[in-house]
Amino acid sequence: MNAARNTSRYESRYAHLPVLEEKEVGRPKFYGFRKNPIVAGQLEYLVQPIYDFYGVAVATQVTKQQLFATAIGTSYTPAGGAAFTKTEYHTNLVQNGMLDAPKKFLVKAPATILRSDVAPADANLFVGTTQFDLSISGKLYWQSLVSKTPAGAGVFAGGAAVTTAVATSQTLMSTSNGWPTAQNVASITDPMPQIPGLDPMEPVLGQLIEQNQNFSVILDPTISGVAAFTTIAALAGAATGGVVGTGINTHVYLEGLLARAIL
Repeated sequence: MNAARNTSRYESRYAHLPVLEEKEVGRPKFYGFRKNPIVAGQLEYLVQPIYDFYGVAVATQVTKQQLFATAIGTSYTPAGGAAFTKTEYHTNLVQNGMLDAPKKFLVKAPATILRSDVAPADANLFVGTTQFDLSISGKLYWQSLVSKTPAGAGVFAGGAAVTTAVATSQTLMSTSNGWPTAQNVASITDPMPQIPGLDPMEPVLGQLIEQNQNFSVILDPTISGVAAFTTIAALAGAATGGVVGTGINTHVYLEGLLARAIL
């Protein structure tokens, strides 16, 4: 009988499968999955801000804080409050203090958005005494009061009050930082900058943050020359006109263009 025919007839049906080493058991080699899914040398562009959160609890002295220092999934402790883990509500940064490669971001406007349940007295003091500094690689690119970085969104102001001869005033108000229109932000662009006596300049399109470049925003309510204020207490009382304090809950947005990988 032909040996070759005997072999093909009686050999195991698994004989032609590749031999696996012990370390490969449960880890098959899918070579097609090893290809880099990112299109090399190309980025896509979209209008998408980057943002971070600043918090101070009720009945707490406001503090200087650095934003964009910690990313999603890291722990953050608001002044006077309990620590919590940041989510996409608080920030869309995924790497501490910088953009993850290959992302780039062109900053076109800073904006400070107070949560609309802030007590009016806290809002007035915060926007009027807090310094806003935007730095990229340790170099300042914007410096002003928070009131010069309007929100461009949210509720403007509204309220109602009820008083009687024997009862404390009852007041309910909501407030935001600036008139709530998308155009009301602090633009750092200029299509045709001109300085008398100098040659025409190139358009100022914004400020670029490169991949893996450190950047931050500092909110500092402690350098106005007066003592840092304390937020209104949670319970209403005669001293606050019946207004209930909620602390300071603020987002800083850097409006602009995001460049990211094409997958």
